[in-house]
Amino acid sequence: MEGMERRLSLKKQFLILAFTLCAASAFAKPEAGPAAEEIVRFSLWATLEAYPEAGEVIDANAPFAHPISRLKEIVPFFVEGMVCGWSFTYVPSDKTRNVEERFEFKPLREYPNRNSIIQYKEPWIEENKLFCWVEIHCPPHLTAWRSTWKTLGYQRISGRGQGRLTDGFDGIYEGATIALKEAVREYARSITKNKPKEITGEVLLTGLPSIGLKSGRYIVDLDFFLNVSRIINYTIY
Repeated sequence: MEGMERRLSLKKQFLILAFTLCAASAFAKPEAGPAAEEIVRFSLWATLEAYPEAGEVIDANAPFAHPISRLKEIVPFFVEGMVCGWSFTYVPSDKTRNVEERFEFKPLREYPNRNSIIQYKEPWIEENKLFCWVEIHCPPHLTAWRSTWKTLGYQRISGRGQGRLTDGFDGIYEGATIALKEAVREYARSITKNKPKEITGEVLLTGLPSIGLKSGRYIVDLDFFLNVSRIINYTIY
């Protein structure tokens, strides 16, 4: 009897929190203008478990609050890459010149109300993970921005990165950072014979983010449009 009551309690909490997740979505109002609103839809997940070594604690009275909170960290980050794009600076390592590898990226353009275009829908549990569908409702000016990248014929690049599962969102951020860096590095290798001193450019996340698990690590696969702004080569004397 107690076991049945506990299952019913968990089910009730899940339904309540699922409703909270969906109801908390800010629904963007379509803007007036000739361009149509673009809707991008993909699914993402967060683990139900917390990791004490990362300072995470599950509230027994609200067991789904943790994965919902995690989803609301993960999703806006990837939406930033999809609708704002990222500018980057990459300095390859060079042992002969005592240069350490450096890679940095930041939003290419500002969109203060980024969260307002995100909707969370249809949550479900599978293999100890909380999944949900994510919809991005891009208003006309962002739709036009994304279309520009497609019509200009920028190079398409792909990369894979890994991050520790126990690091939570930081592990996914690390995996995404490595995926972007590896994509830029592989492209640079394909167009220049000698290792450059620095590469700067811009990317727009295209396709849908893919996050998997393997041996306690996140596996993040990402696709981008790439616009290289500048490649600085070492001066040979």
